[in-house]
Amino acid sequence: MLFGLFLLLNLYSCGFAYVQHVTGKYFIVGVDTKEDVGLSYKLASGEYIGKAPGKLLQYGFNDRFLVANTLEPDDSSTSFYVIDMTKDSDFAHEKIFRIGPLSELEYNQNWNNRLNIRLKNVR
Repeated sequence: MLFGLFLLLNLYSCGFAYVQHVTGKYFIVGVDTKEDVGLSYKLASGEYIGKAPGKLLQYGFNDRFLVANTLEPDDSSTSFYVIDMTKDSDFAHEKIFRIGPLSELEYNQNWNNRLNIRLKNVR
């Protein structure tokens, strides 16, 4: 019982190494280090949920769309994700609001000019 209480208190005391607001409910969050960050959405409960798999390299947004360029978890390639923020919510399934993964070629051919979003490097 005492061990369970200790474990529960430690889990609740864990913070994030890095949190930076992007827009609306979207944040750049680093769980262990500031160098390994991802794009997350802040739930009504205060918890964060990842919205684009992999390490976030670049991001940008306009009134409706958020673009994330990420390094895939296997570190072999980058992918682009286009998030329609008007369709996203605490309980939305990724198929409803997210397009991707897209290669750089696919993103540039189909989305870059249409969205006109300037991507920023993650610091």
